[in-house]
Amino acid sequence: MEKTKITICTGTACYVLGGANLLELEDFLPDELKSKVEVVGSACLGMCKNASPDSKPPFVKVGNEVIHSATVQKIISYILQR
Repeated sequence: MEKTKITICTGTACYVLGGANLLELEDFLPDELKSKVEVVGSACLGMCKNASPDSKPPFVKVGNEVIHSATVQKIISYILQR
């Protein structure tokens, strides 16, 4: 089974608005998810300039889906629902 790639934006806006905390996502993953995901950082996902007005940083990509206003719980919930 291929791992789900989680890409956390660490660009300035995302980093300052919570992306820095998201880099510790692996520490909070339930045991059943740890072997199923790969967490990586990205200097910028380019989402700020393309985001709709209600989409706010930090941005995270889970596979090809973008999560805005990302939190650890929001990411974990999204993964569990897939």
